[in-house]
Amino acid sequence: MKQGWSSLRVADLALDVPSALAPSPEHGIEGSAAVLEGAGIRLTVDASLFADPLTRYAAKPGYEHWREAVGSLIADFVVFEEGGTRTVAATIPGRATAVVHLPAGAQRDVALQILRSIRTDQGESDA
Repeated sequence: MKQGWSSLRVADLALDVPSALAPSPEHGIEGSAAVLEGAGIRLTVDASLFADPLTRYAAKPGYEHWREAVGSLIADFVVFEEGGTRTVAATIPGRATAVVHLPAGAQRDVALQILRSIRTDQGESDA
């Protein structure tokens, strides 16, 4: 893991996050959900069957969608901007969704590093 990053566990998933992110005062980490904030980034993870499938954002400005392997699983990625916020998100259907909110126009590299680090309890990851 890179210096300045730490591992976050949510339910049966783990992902790597910048150390600047800390549990949100109003939500924090509870069971299958987590909200972390810091350094202009807000990360929300929902590791439940009811996680957002990311299917209703195609009409948003700057919308992009692609699929890629995250560990041994296939994830759907989306990017869009709205109301001064860039959203970069990934969902593993039926398993979990992670959403990173950044200031509009911000580079998405850090967000993609976070999302591509998602792994299951078995330690699966391409990161």
